[in-house]
Amino acid sequence: MKKFFIRIFIFYILLLGSIPAVILLFPLPENSYTLAIIDKNHILADTGSPKIVLVGGSNLGFGVDSAAIQSAFHLPVVNMGLHAGFGLGRILDDVSPFLRTGDILIIVAEYSHFTSNWNGVKETYELIFDARQFRLLWSPYYGPSKEFPAYLKSFQGRFLIKRSAPRDHPPVYSRDGFNEYGDFVKHLKNKNLPFTPDAPKENSEVPNRLYLDHFFQFVDDFSSRGITVLLSYPSYEEQSFRNNAELIQELDQAFRGKINLRVISKPESYCFPTGLFYDTAYHLNAEGRVIRTERLIQDLEASGTLPRQGGADPL
Repeated sequence: MKKFFIRIFIFYILLLGSIPAVILLFPLPENSYTLAIIDKNHILADTGSPKIVLVGGSNLGFGVDSAAIQSAFHLPVVNMGLHAGFGLGRILDDVSPFLRTGDILIIVAEYSHFTSNWNGVKETYELIFDARQFRLLWSPYYGPSKEFPAYLKSFQGRFLIKRSAPRDHPPVYSRDGFNEYGDFVKHLKNKNLPFTPDAPKENSEVPNRLYLDHFFQFVDDFSSRGITVLLSYPSYEEQSFRNNAELIQELDQAFRGKINLRVISKPESYCFPTGLFYDTAYHLNAEGRVIRTERLIQDLEASGTLPRQGGADPL
């Protein structure tokens, strides 16, 4: 009987060990949206300092005109916003090696990063295995996502749909949809798509103190390296904002209590009408992107961190 259980144990160890190998042999198609992280990292690595680096999820990818920000402040801008599903801990850890003294880091995280999404969802494993960012598997500041089974299910689906992009990514979502700054622009001429506003968070989804502590540890690390850390807020659809107003207020208070984190915006300044959103409560359309970008420029200027340079025309 003992030998039987040993054989079962060895079988499962071999099975689990074979999963990453199979994944590496059959990665996502080259033009998959998630793989844009590879291009963004190259842009960031090749951009000299001082520079402005925008960090967050897809609210930034879809909702900012980096060229306008660069024109306003005469500093290179890199938009690292791609997918909130990576988890904020990994997003910050990903950019960390590319930041230098004198850089300005603007963090614009989705609200769920501080309740249920600090460690990410299934896209975490696309980042780690498909984009080959193996160092982001684990750290003392974040753990593995609980959605590995969901990732395996989507991985199996690659073969069922002839290895096309995952079904939950609309056709417009692709690696080639980003410009040289890291902004997603492929959707800008498209009509808005219907979507459901974010529901109110349940009582259990209050700001997670552990996630906030880990976030503040990242802020301390960046600050100690001579990096200016600013925080602004994501564009958020008006009904979604109202549904989660209490959570947003609690987070704002927590952020403003952190001495070396300069909060340059008010959450309500980035609450926009539904008509300005493309396909989710965070993804702005072309018109919304213009309004949000100018608002961010104004907040940066008002903060005193980045005075607007003469000759830069407003949007």
